[in-house]
Amino acid sequence: MPEKLSSELRRLERAVRAVETFGEETSKRQRHEVENLRAEVGALRQETRERLLQYHLQLGRLSEVVNLRDEGQLGARVPTEPESAGGESHGRALSASHDERPDPAASHMADWLELPACPACRTAERTIVCEWNKLVLLDTAPDEQAARYDYAVCHGCGILYATRRPVGMRYRHLMDNFEDVIDKDARNPLLNPHPLTDGDRAHYRRLIARGVFVSDHEPGASLPAVLRDRMENAGHVDLIGSLLNPRGARVLEVRPRAGTILEGLRRHYGADVHAMPIWESQQFIMRELYGIPSSSLIDFDGFQVPFDEPFDLIVCNHMFNHAVRLDGFLEAMRRALRPGGHLYLYNEIDDSEFLDGGQSMIATMNPLHLQASDRRSLVRALAAAGFDPVFVTGRHKRNLCLVRKTEHPQWTPVSSDERAGRIAAYCRARDRAVLRAPQRLRSRFGGVWAATVERAVASGVARFDEHGELRLVKA
Repeated sequence: MPEKLSSELRRLERAVRAVETFGEETSKRQRHEVENLRAEVGALRQETRERLLQYHLQLGRLSEVVNLRDEGQLGARVPTEPESAGGESHGRALSASHDERPDPAASHMADWLELPACPACRTAERTIVCEWNKLVLLDTAPDEQAARYDYAVCHGCGILYATRRPVGMRYRHLMDNFEDVIDKDARNPLLNPHPLTDGDRAHYRRLIARGVFVSDHEPGASLPAVLRDRMENAGHVDLIGSLLNPRGARVLEVRPRAGTILEGLRRHYGADVHAMPIWESQQFIMRELYGIPSSSLIDFDGFQVPFDEPFDLIVCNHMFNHAVRLDGFLEAMRRALRPGGHLYLYNEIDDSEFLDGGQSMIATMNPLHLQASDRRSLVRALAAAGFDPVFVTGRHKRNLCLVRKTEHPQWTPVSSDERAGRIAAYCRARDRAVLRAPQRLRSRFGGVWAATVERAVASGVARFDEHGELRLVKA
């Protein structure tokens, strides 16, 4: 009897194993079939997406041809094949759209600086992420080359910088036509780029006579811009006074508007202050209003500090973004500082201003904006130039950074993951900026339009709605 039970038990065990094996094989076949179905559905979706994209691109090209014909611009080309960023074809597309503006001193327009490496950390490796500055959106470019800067992300420190930039008389031309090249009307006396006449000086003196604190309950002629400047800059005075000991310090501000930071440091801490303005209007107002001594006007291209004695603190307004030769500017800062002296940068563009989709990258990077960064890349760039961070923060999409001069700079290059993320974000921002261009300017991007649309749809920057209209997707 036990033997019969044992035999029956073994038979049942074999049957159970057979059922389990069958179940496992069936499950494997089912999983394999499900995986095959998923792959087939994925392939079908991809094929459908590609076919729909091709269909919409064809409609877009036909629509563009109709629009160009209606506008009398049928010669603008919209190719079917993508063109590489930074290729010569982009320059040709731009030249076909801008009016020819021959300059009487045409030789001046030949002044270009081609950078072989990052102007901050000297790293040669980079990725070009946007071809154009704001002039591609305006009708005030001095010539067909002026709108192309080939902005690149540095593989070392991670900043964005123009790989080609105007120098010499070409840059001087941009500064002399400041209002045209940034597309803003400089009615604010603190931002008046024009040489002053005797009438201007007399007018400014009448406005300044009422001082800074002109109350709204006593209306009349005054210079309200200096009160706004003082209120906007009060935080910088407080921050510098809290983080440093500026008592009796020798201080220079590069590119002040009305000298209110310098006046605050002098009033509260007895600082010995000096200024380097960019406009004669600023120079005049600082002297008349506060008695602040200033140098001759800043030369952004050949930047130098025209004071012999070194400074304890140098304050810079929006200079990292504007320096034509960033390496020369940062070295000039080091030479002008005492050992252990401090450099305070403020009002520097944080690239989140356009990477998050809120602004057009191309519109933000006007032809005087040659660098941009986030806070981490700004710190790396300054560290590579010989400055240790003391305090770094952001406000209203702008960065401010207090750093100390060091004799032993140390910095770590951007990680591969962070670099890849920045490059991808910049490429999306570039595509978004191109697609946001007004309809009347689309022909200026004819050489890259089709490829930009295709890449933007694939990356999620844009989509086609149910009516076949291209729509930007909110970032």
